Amino acid sequence: MRAYELVYALVPNLADEDRVALIKRFEELAKRLACTHIELQLWGIRKTAYELKKFRDAYYVQMRLVAEPSAKDEIERQLRLSDRVLRHLFVRLPENEDMVEEEEIDEGAAQVAEEESE
Repeated sequence: MRAYELVYALVPNLADEDRVALIKRFEELAKRLACTHIELQLWGIRKTAYELKKFRDAYYVQMRLVAEPSAKDEIERQLRLSDRVLRHLFVRLPENEDMVEEEEIDEGAAQVAEEESE
């Protein structure tokens, strides 16, 4: 499993209930796809550097998660299908990032213990 950071921009004229429902939809999708360590940060409405689909503002959301590459691909596909998402960017985080899964840490500790006992 790998750590990813996803930032997506939603159209700014969504009603609060619709925006919350859309954000929840992507969060639930990540949970259904067995993603772990899901962290959300709502950045709010910000000016864009240039016009995106005739909008000068967008509502930004950051999501950090640990997922399999196939889960990342499905989330990205769903983001592309939504007409309410203006842009999105998935970035793979470095291996030494804080979001490393606990199982990977346990496996690494066991491997180090084996090497030390030899």
